[in-house]
Amino acid sequence: MHYKSSRKCRILASQTTPTAASGSLVDSAGFDLVDSDLGTDIESSLQFTLTGGAVFSNGTTPLSIFRQALSASIRDIESHPRGRLFQEFLLKGPYEDVGEIPKELVGQRLSDAECASAITFIYSHMVNCFKGAVTELLASKACLQLLKLLQQKRELPANARLHMGDIVGVQRAKGKGILKGADMYVLIEEHSPEAASNIVVAGVTEVKSYIQSKSRLRKQLDQHVQRAKRGLRVNGFDYPAEKVTVGCGKGRRVVRVSVLPSDWKLRRSFRYEETEGGNCLHVDRREPLRMNDEIVQITDNEWRITLKWSKEAIAEASYEMTFWYMKKIGEVIYAESVPSGWEEMTPAEAGRNAAKMMLYYAIRRCRTIREEQRAIALYNSYGYGYALGMNFKNKKGRREMLWPKDLDQILVAGKTENGSMLR
Repeated sequence: MHYKSSRKCRILASQTTPTAASGSLVDSAGFDLVDSDLGTDIESSLQFTLTGGAVFSNGTTPLSIFRQALSASIRDIESHPRGRLFQEFLLKGPYEDVGEIPKELVGQRLSDAECASAITFIYSHMVNCFKGAVTELLASKACLQLLKLLQQKRELPANARLHMGDIVGVQRAKGKGILKGADMYVLIEEHSPEAASNIVVAGVTEVKSYIQSKSRLRKQLDQHVQRAKRGLRVNGFDYPAEKVTVGCGKGRRVVRVSVLPSDWKLRRSFRYEETEGGNCLHVDRREPLRMNDEIVQITDNEWRITLKWSKEAIAEASYEMTFWYMKKIGEVIYAESVPSGWEEMTPAEAGRNAAKMMLYYAIRRCRTIREEQRAIALYNSYGYGYALGMNFKNKKGRREMLWPKDLDQILVAGKTENGSMLR
């Protein structure tokens, strides 16, 4: 359940920190990377969207699109200024004791400030990259269903097509270059034999992996509409501002769609199951509260989609994907040999073990409660799963490090001897 400690792993710390190619990392990834039901829904959502004529930048199958989404998330992680620091965190890690770092270890360990920065990067940026990818893939089906519905009502023309956000970029307000735009667009290409093609922006979509206020969503959707007027790049083709029409029909209407997760929570209940290898921790699963996503019209040109999958379910999947990424980095770091004392581990297992070990040491080096709470959240979640690890808290509502004995006490009394429990 916990890591195997070995400071002899420091013999590898002098190696050049690798940056793995995102494409090669995802070659073996499949929908089983996440909860089986969630993975099935991602696959079916993509199949429906492909069959319905949505435009993706690349990929002709649900699996290839899923892998490309993973690759894009990994590229975002590795291109971030702290992406290399994260890999240094796996290799060097924090000083393993309390007190001042010995002079002879300065440079061989990350400083406390560097460790805090790495923890924040994992907790926020890395996890959020995968959250965004999962939520957008799940949202594609409902967004296409809405488009088809509006076409049936003749509120949008038959040639309107849903474009996934990574295929569309917006021109910068100043200077050259392209910025990310909305998460999805409804676009209409207008071809003329006598002039260059024009494009109509008929709809914009904002997808969130967390709950956000209506006012904030409306503001972001309005910004997407305004920015589209500066010009677009669609699948590599540039449409200057004079070739972009915002809105379609007599009223130049722009459909505005926001997508949010549900708010139901994962189960905190668990049990042990006997296996050939001993007792195995099993966390009870919870099914979505409804069968389908919910599509609701808010105003004449505004719709709200609530996914059947919840914020916590998507977060759980994202933590699993983050830990999977750590495992893949471990395969690169420890490709030639694993640290002494870890010989029974594969390179992937060594990568996961190194992550948990470094997180454990990081908790001891935290300077503030905020730093400690984030480090504990990561350590617990990677050891016991998101539902238990993220939500094991003391009487004051602060996260505590979770140990097997705590789970034993919770099974008997619902809480530990000091009053900590799964909240």
